[in-house]
Amino acid sequence: MVQQTLLQKVGQKWSARRGVVGEVVRVMLDKMKQFKWLIIVSFILLVIPLYLTYKNSQESSTLKTAFEKQDRIEALHYLMASEKYASQIRKAGYIIPSDGAIRLDGVIYPLEIEGDVHLKISPPQKDAKDFQLFFVTQVNDKQTYVAFVLDKDLNLVYSNYSQDNDSGKREGVSISQSEEERLLKIVRGEIDGFMENMYRVLYA
Repeated sequence: MVQQTLLQKVGQKWSARRGVVGEVVRVMLDKMKQFKWLIIVSFILLVIPLYLTYKNSQESSTLKTAFEKQDRIEALHYLMASEKYASQIRKAGYIIPSDGAIRLDGVIYPLEIEGDVHLKISPPQKDAKDFQLFFVTQVNDKQTYVAFVLDKDLNLVYSNYSQDNDSGKREGVSISQSEEERLLKIVRGEIDGFMENMYRVLYA
């Protein structure tokens, strides 16, 4: 009887010890899981800023290269693809929407260049072959709405001209080749001036 009681007590002690050991093991496993997640989170917090820094550096390098090889389309794409360069564009004296509007649209639209004509430029897509711009000018003493599509060398790919008729309805019109060449020369000068100013603001 005494031996049985002793065995019961020993069994209870071992059960208690196993319970304590089990609890210790469970706590240690929980700590290990927490430590593992801490390592993962720390790694993510370290890698993301490094990746963003690398990406920004690559984009900046690509933009600078586009300026230097005079690829206006690629330069416009990177300048207008987000709000990243918005403050520099404003600093250079050009008109763009508010940061909130840019975030909402996902791009800068339009980019306005006020010069001999008031250009409104649409953001080109990545790897696009051309880009669009719009402006209003006087042709034969009549207000004329102009749309140009230009390639990266500012060659004219497409043009459209329209005026309001006597009833106020807008209709397409034709202009002389000499007048078109005059307008194209003005537009080229404004865009090249924009490129020079932005390069100076960004990299001078």
